[in-house]
Amino acid sequence: MIDVIEIKDFFDRDACTAIRAELSEAAGGPATVLGRDSDGSVQPLVRRVTRVAIPPATRERVTQLLEARKEILERHFGVRLFRCEEPQFLRYRAGDFFVAHQDGNTPLIHDESRFRKISAVIFLSAQTPEPAYGSYGGGSLVLYGPYSGPPLQLPLAPRPGTLVCFRAETTHEVAPVTHGERFTIVSWYR
Repeated sequence: MIDVIEIKDFFDRDACTAIRAELSEAAGGPATVLGRDSDGSVQPLVRRVTRVAIPPATRERVTQLLEARKEILERHFGVRLFRCEEPQFLRYRAGDFFVAHQDGNTPLIHDESRFRKISAVIFLSAQTPEPAYGSYGGGSLVLYGPYSGPPLQLPLAPRPGTLVCFRAETTHEVAPVTHGERFTIVSWYR
């Protein structure tokens, strides 16, 4: 079983459009990962996506909205949550991806991610089979079930404005984007 919750209408259509426009115009650089190479880089075979620099007001607004959902998530997952990390605003273009990984809360990791309990992804653009304005192809968020038992994969591409949360130790990936731009916001509850 994969423990996941989708909260629809985290953002309405206008908010998604406004944030996508902000992300389209903003500068950014390669997104990193905890436990990266000693020089701070991420191997392009592991992750290729742009982390966009967003104005503080947008970041604070998203953080407040995430904090407001904390009680719902505590009830769903049966855990006590303290705060969410600063959100990351991501832009995936054709060819961008993130290999299967876990975000934290695993006994083998001894960096800051060990405090993460719940991963959160806010979808801002729509997945479509054919190129269309404001959409992307491929790029599904794929969650994997436990390694014991039959193989289980859950590909997700919810409509824009949806918040998807799952346990941080859940193995997941972002499949390669085939066309357009996939905009998401990610954070983690501790």
